[in-house]
Amino acid sequence: MNTARLQLTRYLLNYVRLINNIQRLKTSMPHQGFYSTFTMDAFTSELIERHKNKFHRHDVLLSELSVQHCTTTESKYNVTELTNVQMDNMFTDLLSKNKDKQVQDLILECQNYRKFITNESLKKLFRHYGNGGKPEMVVMLQTFIATIDPISYKRNGEFLHHLARAQCMKGNSEKGLSLLKSIYIKYTGYRSFYRLIFRDLIQDSVLNRSEASLMVFKKYVIEFSEELSEHYPLVCFWHICWASSWFSDQMLSNDLLEMSEVLQEIVRDKATAFSIMALKDFNEDAVVRLLQTLLKYDMMIEYAAVLQVLFNYKLKNRDIRGCTEIIRNCEVLGIVLPSNQQGRYITMLIEDKKRRPEEPSRKPSLKDFKLKF
Repeated sequence: MNTARLQLTRYLLNYVRLINNIQRLKTSMPHQGFYSTFTMDAFTSELIERHKNKFHRHDVLLSELSVQHCTTTESKYNVTELTNVQMDNMFTDLLSKNKDKQVQDLILECQNYRKFITNESLKKLFRHYGNGGKPEMVVMLQTFIATIDPISYKRNGEFLHHLARAQCMKGNSEKGLSLLKSIYIKYTGYRSFYRLIFRDLIQDSVLNRSEASLMVFKKYVIEFSEELSEHYPLVCFWHICWASSWFSDQMLSNDLLEMSEVLQEIVRDKATAFSIMALKDFNEDAVVRLLQTLLKYDMMIEYAAVLQVLFNYKLKNRDIRGCTEIIRNCEVLGIVLPSNQQGRYITMLIEDKKRRPEEPSRKPSLKDFKLKF
């Protein structure tokens, strides 16, 4: 811009010199008549117009340069002067106030000025917009990293797992799980991480009671198991539905067992562990349903093991009625409980009888005992 100003100054000086030279020429030729005077005036006017046009063009040029200079240097957030701490605090403040437009402007400005954003802020941004179901913001973050740090972009699987999560959280389960399946195939080194994402998405879908999403998840956990030999999502889906208090979820867990022999074998191997986990959450109903499932598939060894776990739980809670029901059930099925459990049961009966006042004896009837674990 300084060069343009210098050229303009030179043109003005040349214009002044030209006018002075013409005036001196006219005074030195006083007897040339009308024609000569007219010719000189016309020549002077033409030169003046030419210089005016040049001056106008340079004035426009200077205006354009000034506008361009202001446009390229205008910075709403002045990101080049911000420290990493200031940048992190700014993102935290904007996210807490849900100001997505301001966050977008700040990221675009960082991209234009090639200003790096710390990993901590990037994680926070991806987590916020992934869990918030805002795929358009996740795509903007992907574009920023692909532009500023393409190596990190590729090394982190293009951050597509955040986009898959955002699509699912928005309600686009089909689109999100399809994307998750594609990156599971493409980026084999991140499969353990993708399994955890799948588990979290399953849990969110079941807890939010989205029937349409449940059908989509059912489809994809079966595909993962049958096509990719990845059974972890299937087991997670079955386990969450099995432990649910909703009847529809429980029926869905039964459907999964009928569809997958692999799942049946996994449940057989992990039946005791599943029972212990359920009882820690005081979910006796889930354990009773698991016992029914084991009976259905004739898994008697596993049935006996789970029954012992349940009997021990009843003993700890001094549930005499529940223990009595289990003893009767064992007699019917020919299952023998460990001697130490039987001894504890007898001891509990004796102690309970001592604490209670004597009651008139009556003959128990069969209708008093029902299988109500």
